[in-house]
Amino acid sequence: MRTALPFLFIAAVYSGGPFYDLFDWGTNWPTWGTLLLIAGVANILCACFDRAEGSPCRLAFWDFVLKLCMIPFYTLIFLYATGIATIMFVIPGLFLAAPFVVVPLLAMSYLLMLATSSYGFAASIRATKRGLLPGSFAAIHIALHFFAVADFFSAAVLYLQLRRADKARKAHAGASASTPPQHPADVQ
Repeated sequence: MRTALPFLFIAAVYSGGPFYDLFDWGTNWPTWGTLLLIAGVANILCACFDRAEGSPCRLAFWDFVLKLCMIPFYTLIFLYATGIATIMFVIPGLFLAAPFVVVPLLAMSYLLMLATSSYGFAASIRATKRGLLPGSFAAIHIALHFFAVADFFSAAVLYLQLRRADKARKAHAGASASTPPQHPADVQ
């Protein structure tokens, strides 16, 4: 389930909405919105309740993958909103309606960004609790996940930091397990 939900979210994002308008492909806007809501909430819950061993690194991985997969979508939404706004400003009288079309598109994009950021939030918090990441770094990563573009770079750095910390922890555990215990000699 932890692997299927991010893929479900990506499939839901690319299954309609602007693709329906531009390419006549996918589901209509209401169905698409419902799919996004269901997939987004399921992913947020998955991120919140994943407390298994290795979860900070896994959560950071999915955060990074989702951010990477969303780049074409955000590019399309930006071009779509820019095109609609341009057309509305060219046709007399429609410029008054531009905020009612463009603002919901941008708000929806931001909410999708926050849904994918839930993995980064959870990874940062769990990594701090497990001693893999200093609290100040976690706070920076969480803050950066609220800003477009910065969230992608924060997700990449967070994943690399947690992967490195996880490898160091495993190497330390392996080294301490292979070293025979030393008992002091009973000397009187």
